[in-house]
Amino acid sequence: MKLVRILGVIGVIGALGVTTLMAGDVAAEINDKIDLLGDEFQIAVHPVYIEFDLIPGSTTGEKYRVRNVGSEETTLKIGVASRSFSSDTTVLGTPRNEIVDWTTVTLEPGCEATKTGKGVVFVHMRVKEECFVRFSTKTPSNAPFGEQYMNIYFQEVREDEGDLQGIRSIGANVFGTNRTGASKGAGDMCAKVLKQEIPFWLLEGPLATSALVENCGRLNFHATIQIEVRNLFGGLVYEEARANDRIIIAESQRELRDAWSEAGIGLYRTKQTVIALGETYVYEGWTFIIPIWLIILILSCILVAILVGVYDRKRKKLKKAGGK
Repeated sequence: MKLVRILGVIGVIGALGVTTLMAGDVAAEINDKIDLLGDEFQIAVHPVYIEFDLIPGSTTGEKYRVRNVGSEETTLKIGVASRSFSSDTTVLGTPRNEIVDWTTVTLEPGCEATKTGKGVVFVHMRVKEECFVRFSTKTPSNAPFGEQYMNIYFQEVREDEGDLQGIRSIGANVFGTNRTGASKGAGDMCAKVLKQEIPFWLLEGPLATSALVENCGRLNFHATIQIEVRNLFGGLVYEEARANDRIIIAESQRELRDAWSEAGIGLYRTKQTVIALGETYVYEGWTFIIPIWLIILILSCILVAILVGVYDRKRKKLKKAGGK
């Protein structure tokens, strides 16, 4: 019976110790990149993200390359619209979008618009055809200090009973910053890391972490998040080659997320590093990844060990009583 108990304990320890070393060193990258092609979208756009300075009284031009990478001809509606924000961002202030009214859309030589309107052009593109679209932003001399947001959209359309109906679209984000003006002050740049989270227990990977960053100023800034994961014995099992960069818009809170997607069964210590406006915030925590089947196995081993112990104790008592 002692041998059964010993084997039961060794089995539990072995399951915990060996499975801790089962994770591989495979990088997981989580970012904000837009899926340009989607399931059926046949237009490729570059770039998908632009930041530039707004200079009062001046005109700034940005150019996009658009290419039909599909197998059919298509008609595109290209224009500007107010910017919407992703679900991981909580807007605390009121984002300004006057930049939409300051911006015009034109096609570069080589492509001809089939139709134009206020802040919008239509263009018919053959297979593999490439066009360059220019967006010109004329910033008024009395433009307010701070950030401006807009979205450049590229929408596939088709004719339906004489009208052009949108099929699907993609967007490119534009952030314009006016850094001049009488209202500029010392509180324009402000960052807070409100909380960081590393899960204590998971049934399976990925090992995902998060940090809530607040921009308490009036200008956008970039923050980075990066994780390093070690096993129970201190060995490095995952480390990102580079930090994931996120933009935190003015007067908002954004949840930054990171993950090791290939995390396996085991006990890990994770170090999460967030950098915002030059300040570094480090948070560490343990995570136990153990699936249901292994929990049942361990509990079963413990239960067997308890039952064997109880049985052994009763056997000894009966043997002792019988010897009297």
